[in-house]
Amino acid sequence: MAIFVLVLWVATAAAGASLLRAGGRARQAVPEPVRIESVVAEPALAESVLAGDAIRTGAVPMRPDGRPPAGPHVRVTAPAGEHPLLEFSHPALAVTGIACWMMFTYVHYRPLAWIAVAILVATILLGLTWLVRSRQAARHHPGAARSFPPRLILLHGFVAGLSIVLSVLAAVTASRG
Repeated sequence: MAIFVLVLWVATAAAGASLLRAGGRARQAVPEPVRIESVVAEPALAESVLAGDAIRTGAVPMRPDGRPPAGPHVRVTAPAGEHPLLEFSHPALAVTGIACWMMFTYVHYRPLAWIAVAILVATILLGLTWLVRSRQAARHHPGAARSFPPRLILLHGFVAGLSIVLSVLAAVTASRG
């Protein structure tokens, strides 16, 4: 049963990868400008940076108190509909969960099964959060969120749900035996 769950998790990962690829294609189809807000302490430096002038990187003139001049402080904001932390942590936790389940499958160390199940639950919660936030962004800012194909979302969600059910059953079975 553990091998079947492993194959199911790999199928979930494959569906997720194709979902990301489809969302990436949708993002490339509609180019969005990246907003970069710059807060600079030196107005002359800000004007030269914004004008695209070359900045001298050699001997920077010091301030009268002997310290170097303040540099630009760049604040990057994510456009509406993009959630970089969710976009990174959902697949990263999924890969970690698959690795733990793979170790359980080969070694049959029971705590690894429960660790993998816990990671899978966290991954599913992050995925659902990502889905809800993307839907909210699409509702509030039309065209801002990625447009994932609904069939792939359903396939990925169904296989993930089946994975969690069978993973818990396999972990319970392994704990008793």
